[in-house]
Amino acid sequence: VGGAWTPSSVLTTPSSPSPSPQSPSSNEDHIRPGVGGAHHPASKMWNGLSTNLSKHTCRFSDWPWPEDASTFPSAEEMHNYLESYADAFLATSPSCNFQLECKVFNVEQLPGSSSSQPGMQEANNNYKVEWTDLSTQTTHSRDFGGVVVASGFFHTPRWPSFLKNREDYEENSKKPQLMHSSEYRSHRSFQDKNVAVIGASFSAFEIAADISRSASRVVNLSPSIPWVLPRWIPTMQPLQSASADEKKDITTMTILPIDLALYQRTRPYPQIPETVSLTPEDCLKRHQYLRSLVGHKQRQSPLGEPTNREEPAFVAISDEFLDLVREGKVEVVHGRLVGVDKDGTLQISDSQALSDIDHIICCSGYTSQSHNFLSPDMLSTLDYDVGDGFCPTILAWDTLHPSLPGLAFCGMHRGAYMGIMELQARLAAGVMSGSLLLEEEQLQSAMKTSQTIRNFTPRAQFPHFDYPGFIDTLSKLCYGDDFPKYNRDVGDLVVPAFYQPDDELSRKCQLEMREEIERGQDGSRMPKVVLQSILGKWSFDRHIVHLKTKKVERIHGTVKYSKYWERSLDDDDTNGNEMFKHDTKDNPVLYREDGLYEFSPTQKFEVFREYEYECKHDSLEIYFVEGGKRALLFLSLKFVPEAAETKFANDDGYWVKATSDHLCIKDLYSATFRVKLNGLSASEVIIKYRVKGPAKDYESTTILKPQWS
Repeated sequence: VGGAWTPSSVLTTPSSPSPSPQSPSSNEDHIRPGVGGAHHPASKMWNGLSTNLSKHTCRFSDWPWPEDASTFPSAEEMHNYLESYADAFLATSPSCNFQLECKVFNVEQLPGSSSSQPGMQEANNNYKVEWTDLSTQTTHSRDFGGVVVASGFFHTPRWPSFLKNREDYEENSKKPQLMHSSEYRSHRSFQDKNVAVIGASFSAFEIAADISRSASRVVNLSPSIPWVLPRWIPTMQPLQSASADEKKDITTMTILPIDLALYQRTRPYPQIPETVSLTPEDCLKRHQYLRSLVGHKQRQSPLGEPTNREEPAFVAISDEFLDLVREGKVEVVHGRLVGVDKDGTLQISDSQALSDIDHIICCSGYTSQSHNFLSPDMLSTLDYDVGDGFCPTILAWDTLHPSLPGLAFCGMHRGAYMGIMELQARLAAGVMSGSLLLEEEQLQSAMKTSQTIRNFTPRAQFPHFDYPGFIDTLSKLCYGDDFPKYNRDVGDLVVPAFYQPDDELSRKCQLEMREEIERGQDGSRMPKVVLQSILGKWSFDRHIVHLKTKKVERIHGTVKYSKYWERSLDDDDTNGNEMFKHDTKDNPVLYREDGLYEFSPTQKFEVFREYEYECKHDSLEIYFVEGGKRALLFLSLKFVPEAAETKFANDDGYWVKATSDHLCIKDLYSATFRVKLNGLSASEVIIKYRVKGPAKDYESTTILKPQWS
């Protein structure tokens, strides 16, 4: 029944029940045959959205991505990947009979099927399933030995607490239009509008960033403060080119996809028991680690940092949001939306109010829909709580229940789901087929763990936040200690491809992980990280030393690196418009310097200059700006991280360096850029030029320090 991938309803009736790559919907308008689900072209994904986690985590263990796949696949790429998986494993399977366009409205346990072992009773049918075939509008009923519920979490929109559902919101000409994030498709629908985006997690920040490309004003109502991380994270890793003995002592900055940076072993395999509760000390350490990744960038923004470090840390992933907030393109109001007045004023907690809003986008998550088709008795056995979006059911490994034989849940998991979902499917298939027998003690212990997850406060961001621990637990149930064979030591990367018996695929994955780390260390990913790290306002002090005369000149003032800018163009270019409106998402970064040039004690001049910085492949290119327009290329910088001995490492940051030459007629400019990174934030920039020519022989040194507004 259902699946994790599409807002379609599907009934799966193989001889041995298997999880399906579809998911159910109570809204018949949303039912579409085919795989892809959340990543289906006609589903809840908006244009241009890509995954938060890389292709290494968003995959099934036995189905590699094409070599040319994006590191963070788009919704279209995900859909194609799932279709190819279905074509390879499901379309030709004689044991699978997929009945699409079916709305399941009742699943009930048949008398005499209760058992302490969740496998199917021999030769018994355990459940009645009733559904409507929407193509013929006929109702059907059939008994099955087993049922797999794979309806996922992302189905029924959850609304802010002052609304029970969408129908409770009475619109009039003065009130903002209301929508849920699941309805959002494109920023272009909000051209020149004032938009309030409600929420403080992934969808809220990504939609706020996306919609700022067209909206006149974007306000994020943030009820809490997560740590905001981009998809690429600089971390310190052992230097891959070092010898085996040197690796333990020499580390270097390594830029990795966020999941590879965060999903690393803290204990050798198996990392069990899974950690399901956090002490205040655990929380403090996690906050400190995340702060070390972010640097000062978030602290010095209107969003701010989480304040209670003794509670679990939350993370939101967005490449653009934090920089947009820092540049004033997205406003942040801390508080919870508690109501909307008839005149359209938004009432916010702590007696705050927000007016002149045209649209409200609620990024308030989803609720489970199991109550739409599971019988009341089954819901009672599952201790089902429709209002608990965190842990709606009590299940062993989010998969099985001792009192419901032949029933399994697959994909009812929030977090990095594909590896977990696959192992849940293997666990369900093994138990249902009788090839895998579970001890009563194992089941009861897992049920207690589920109850602990529900009851423990304060709650973590995800029920199974210990991803290595949970995936190791499921793997040990399915395979014993046989898999994974590789990446079992502290610090090793944890990805789904290691959790299967094909040694060739596992070795290929191990090679991919090694190559991923090597690419993260070779400097090719550095330009984008450096460019994002320097965004904002700086003070600068420049000294120009003429080497023959020993004369010293000084320039000091301010610099602003801005990505989200618009430039006035000539009348011929704008056709009469004062400002050329364009999409700023892929803008180069504009460097604007305003300073005072102290040529001599009695001669001082106000000066300015502009450059454009742009990432091109593995280089950071700097262009002259003349008359308000980009001119010739000045420098092409390739950054190299500086290796450091682990025993001398500290929290003061690390330096990256790039050099480049520029020949201007007969004058040679030899440039050296050094940037000091504290996580994702630059804390100092040093730019040196050695200039030699027929009439020039000087050295210019500029030191930039961040300005905190």
